Amino acid sequence: MEITNQASEKFKDKQTEVIDALLELLRLINALEQSIFERDSEINWKIRKKELTAAEIKNAFDNLWSDYREECKKIVEPRCTEKLLKKGYAQSFNNTPMYSYIDDPEDDCKGFFTMDSAKKAVVEFRFTKHSSVNFMHRFTLVPSGDKWLVDAFSYGTEQEGVWHRGHI
Repeated sequence: MEITNQASEKFKDKQTEVIDALLELLRLINALEQSIFERDSEINWKIRKKELTAAEIKNAFDNLWSDYREECKKIVEPRCTEKLLKKGYAQSFNNTPMYSYIDDPEDDCKGFFTMDSAKKAVVEFRFTKHSSVNFMHRFTLVPSGDKWLVDAFSYGTEQEGVWHRGHI
C-alpha cells in the first residue's frame, strides 16, 4: 500500500508513528473478525447438518456475540478515545474483514497522512475492495501520553463525496 505524506513539514516525521499505531489496531480487528466468522461458519455448518437443537443454536450465537464484543473491547479500549468507543464496536463481521484492504496486495489501496498541528493526525484510505466503487475511510487520531488513539472514524465513497461518521 502506498502512503502519501501530506503533513506540514513540522510533522512529516510523525507519519510512521501514527500509521503504525493505526495499522496495528486495524490488523487486530481484522484477525478477530476472521476468527469470529470462522466460528459463525462452524455453527451454521452444524445447523445445516441438524446437529444442534434450537436452544443450542441460541446459546452458540449468544456466546459468539458475547465473545466477539469482549475480545473487541480488549483491542479497542486501549487504542481509541471514549468519544469513539461510545459510538460502538463489534457490531458486525463478514468473511472479508472490514479493514482487509490494508493488507490486500490485489487492492489498489492508497493512504494519505495529514497532520497540521500536534493535536491531531488524519489518515485516509481509498480502496475498491475489488469492486467498481471507490471507498474511503478516514481515521482521526489524537495523542494521549506516549501513544496515538483513534478519536473518529468516517466512511464514504468517492462517487458520493460525503463523509459519514461511523463506529470502529
